[in-house]
Amino acid sequence: MTADSKTVRVFVALDLPDLAKAVLRQTVQELESVLPAGVRWVDPGGIHLTLKFLGDVDTGSVDLLLGAMDKAARKFGTRSFPLSLSALGVFPNAREPRVLWAGVEGDLEALARLQLLMDEALSEVGFARERRPFRPHLTLGRVRDQVSQPERKRIGEVMGKARLAGDHCWEAREIHLIRSTLTPGGAIYDSIGVKPLATAE
Repeated sequence: MTADSKTVRVFVALDLPDLAKAVLRQTVQELESVLPAGVRWVDPGGIHLTLKFLGDVDTGSVDLLLGAMDKAARKFGTRSFPLSLSALGVFPNAREPRVLWAGVEGDLEALARLQLLMDEALSEVGFARERRPFRPHLTLGRVRDQVSQPERKRIGEVMGKARLAGDHCWEAREIHLIRSTLTPGGAIYDSIGVKPLATAE
């Protein structure tokens, strides 16, 4: 994004604590050492738990988005809920892996409720509702298009046996509006707005 850009590429997400990102960083390093070449890895420092991807929006809409986030956080009605890192996996399947991910566990009911409230609040300000079911995950890497079928199969097999480098539990307490700036070296993420979850009455 340049100084005179009229749009910004954004998504709404939960941030991860540094210790969780450290576990993911070590996991990525271990996977890199055993997987075939052909995976474009995500910088673990920029990994977030996405609730809603919005894409390119007008910069004038940022305040509107923050208002929708605040509304969803207030309706959520609970100041925090527990999450932790879970198993590794791939999308769409082990035969044709395209996305490598780490899962999350904990209060997934609360997480799904927060995502639904976020989707509803954003739909009220003009953003289309999600048609696909919410599948919470943390993207670690993406398999490049030119990777051969045998290599893809091998990646799927390795991911099926791989384990996280550790575990970490944390309390989700706030939601972020994350800006994604695309560069030749990969995307750079920064939070341009944050809303705390409502305190329980």
